[in-house]
Amino acid sequence: MSPARTAVTLDPALELEDFQAAARMLVAHGIVTERYPEAGVLALVRRFEEPLRREFSRLCHWRLDVGPSCARLLRRPSTLSANRPARTATQSRRAFGPQAYASLCMVLAALERLGGQTTISRLADEVARLRAGDEELPFDLTQHAHRRAFVDAVAWLEQRGVLDLLDGDTETFVSGTGDALYDVDQDAASRLLLSPPSVLSGLREPVDFLVEAYPPTVEGAQARARHRVHRRLLTETALYYDELPEDERDFARQRRSRIREDLERLSGRTLECRIEGLAVIGLPSGEVFPAAGAVAQAALLFSSELVSSALDDAPQSRGGPALGPADRLVEPEQVRAAWNRLLVAYGGRFTAEFRAEPQRLEKEALMFLERLGLLVDNADGSVVLRPAIARYRSEIRLPEAFDV
Repeated sequence: MSPARTAVTLDPALELEDFQAAARMLVAHGIVTERYPEAGVLALVRRFEEPLRREFSRLCHWRLDVGPSCARLLRRPSTLSANRPARTATQSRRAFGPQAYASLCMVLAALERLGGQTTISRLADEVARLRAGDEELPFDLTQHAHRRAFVDAVAWLEQRGVLDLLDGDTETFVSGTGDALYDVDQDAASRLLLSPPSVLSGLREPVDFLVEAYPPTVEGAQARARHRVHRRLLTETALYYDELPEDERDFARQRRSRIREDLERLSGRTLECRIEGLAVIGLPSGEVFPAAGAVAQAALLFSSELVSSALDDAPQSRGGPALGPADRLVEPEQVRAAWNRLLVAYGGRFTAEFRAEPQRLEKEALMFLERLGLLVDNADGSVVLRPAIARYRSEIRLPEAFDV
């Protein structure tokens, strides 16, 4: 057995399940510390460090970096996506905007200079000092939006154990009424700084991050296709053949059995093969679904009704939004009817804020499903359903009701 197949040699009764749990955590979270995403995960990663490193390198060309207090899986994606943003540590889990991303990078740079302990006010001063003279990089803590983005970045690091709150309250810094004291995990902070300035200076736009050098040989082309297909399957809800370039489509179709063997052994989850593509079932690479919470629960119910509406019609051949072979278009009036059925059946159970604004819940549910890659929400009120959404269809159809 070659070293590249080390995971196969793990004892299924004693080791394989723990190896797979560690792999899933690394795929879902990227960085693992003593307390993030939960206690005990870092010990699992250390236990299986070498087989994890080899498998992720072989399958995805991802690098596992294990340090004194954390582990980082450097996950280069296959494609750019608006559906995989960093999210705040607040209950609303807002997506990071440009200002929050800029603040996060500047905070990490500032932490290199501040030693093992700092306050949030001192951290803000160091960020301002680093930014001084660069007018292209906005950072003005007298503006609420900038202050909010800075605190979101600090709280994101606190959630992951990079910063450990000792005293005070991070959130009070938004209003300028308080301070907070942290221990700094310098090891974890340094591993979150992905590239030195010498590398970043060669990049002109985000797509440049996806450029990788492979040997100009048949073997190099095969390795590239293998890595990109595995990355898609581990980080996206589903892989659709019609969305792939020819070399990746050929690899995904012709190597299905080998892909299933490799990814099921790595993740402990099932690879589902359908005529339109492939999907690893039950591997939360981003947002868990189905899940608790008003928006996620509404999204589950809404998705079922939308699928039922689409199946009422024959596959569309008319014009409109571009459809894949297995996509289904749900017209605006069908979307409204599906939401009305849900309102009649479950509206009384919505939280108070959404009972007052049910249309806001509808919008947030559609945004949630779009982030998961299960549908495309069109500007005209129609939606395009992707094949993977059918997995969440209920066997029960809500009765028609339009008197809401």
